[in-house]
Amino acid sequence: MNRYIPLLIWIIVVSVVILIPLKIIGYGFLPMDDALRHAAKTVSGRSWQQILVMRNDFPIDPSPGWQKILEWVHDLNGGGDESLVMFSVAALMLLVMLCGLPWFRRPEAWLAALLLAAVFIPACTTRFARGRPYLLTDAVVITILFLWARCGKDKPKTAAIIFTPLLVAASAWTHGSWYMLVLPGAAILLAGWWRAAIVYGVCWIAGSILGCAFTGHPFGFLVQSVRHMFGVFGDFVVNRQLEPELHPSDGATPAVLAVAALLLWRSNSTGWNGRALLNPVFIMMALGWLLGLKMQRFWWDYGTPAFIIWAAMELEHHLENHLAFDSTGSLFLAAAIAAGAYLGFTSDREGRWTQNLTTQFLSAKDTRLAGWLPEPGGIIYNSDMDVFFETFYANPTADWKYILGFESGWMRPEDLKVLRDYQWNFGAAGALQPWVDKMRPQDRMIIHAPGSSPPNLPELQWNYAATEMWIGRLPRSPNGTALPK
Repeated sequence: MNRYIPLLIWIIVVSVVILIPLKIIGYGFLPMDDALRHAAKTVSGRSWQQILVMRNDFPIDPSPGWQKILEWVHDLNGGGDESLVMFSVAALMLLVMLCGLPWFRRPEAWLAALLLAAVFIPACTTRFARGRPYLLTDAVVITILFLWARCGKDKPKTAAIIFTPLLVAASAWTHGSWYMLVLPGAAILLAGWWRAAIVYGVCWIAGSILGCAFTGHPFGFLVQSVRHMFGVFGDFVVNRQLEPELHPSDGATPAVLAVAALLLWRSNSTGWNGRALLNPVFIMMALGWLLGLKMQRFWWDYGTPAFIIWAAMELEHHLENHLAFDSTGSLFLAAAIAAGAYLGFTSDREGRWTQNLTTQFLSAKDTRLAGWLPEPGGIIYNSDMDVFFETFYANPTADWKYILGFESGWMRPEDLKVLRDYQWNFGAAGALQPWVDKMRPQDRMIIHAPGSSPPNLPELQWNYAATEMWIGRLPRSPNGTALPK
């Protein structure tokens, strides 16, 4: 019977990886950010210029490939935006968690590394379930690191040379951040593999050009992607004016301790040489951690995948040396690892998978909000992205626009200045006065404000529409007609 044990281990590992996103979706989980707007845009059938009040120098969708994939899925099953979000969560999470398995003889090593990540880098559990196209880039990074880490510093393998441009192109077309995939090349170079780094650089350039060409706007998309990158950090003074994922990392101390423990364990192995750390995977992990001290997305999107790969390789080494793959002990160990990984990812710790269930979406179908949502052709003046994500998701075909969408850098300069002033003054409603001054009868202002008192903008009539959410409109007469300003 021992000859069937490796097959059983593979079945256990793959089954658990598939069950994890299904369990998370089963909670009713919805990621309350970009996954909502990707799905809503697909259902709306409109361009961002028709949805947002925005600058005119961003004419191309920043994630054209992902929007195209969602359109294919939508045409295939005809579901609404909720089904598209569930597809996004499950498909992308499975892609990231499965893409490393083919590289291991001992699949339980990969699952054990995912368990370590869930315990020592808990943010990765929700990051992997965001349903956003950056997860495809995470899968690309994992695959690229496997391809090049096994090449050797002088002779890149043919598979790496062929597949790297295709992987970079897929990431560029789907996610738009082709420029970030230069980081694995930097890791290869810092490992001292300069010949391999040169070849990788050529592959990266070829893949970036190919991916941009897939959009139908090869040069325009390339330029816009770079402008988008700089726009993310435009006109901010303090970190609180940026989205939390752009803040500096706290140093990921638990992950550092986990790496130290694995290094100590490996250093006691016979024949171990510290120079083995000069490989692209370990260097990518260290580089992602270092850059994460400036912006934590470097750690989440580059350091964390490299951590999982490196930990899995280390654990596979110990398994091969101390436990036969076809032994009963391996089967029991794989079952224990599977149970830990399943619980580590799916347990509803601090409500991470259910906190969205109490979210009150502002929907035009809600009779309580009659007259309080914008009229056709109106504008929602919103001071945070959550209002956009939630309201656009609940009203994908509504005939109104949003002053702030998924990226503040896309705002018109005069509107971005108002937003930055509002953030600088810790959400003081008076900073939004320039928006109030240009509101029309069909427009609305929607802002989050705690407490029972409406925002201090007396020029508007206010309605407490949802938890800590107020809708303001220009005053109206008792018969419902707008009063002159």
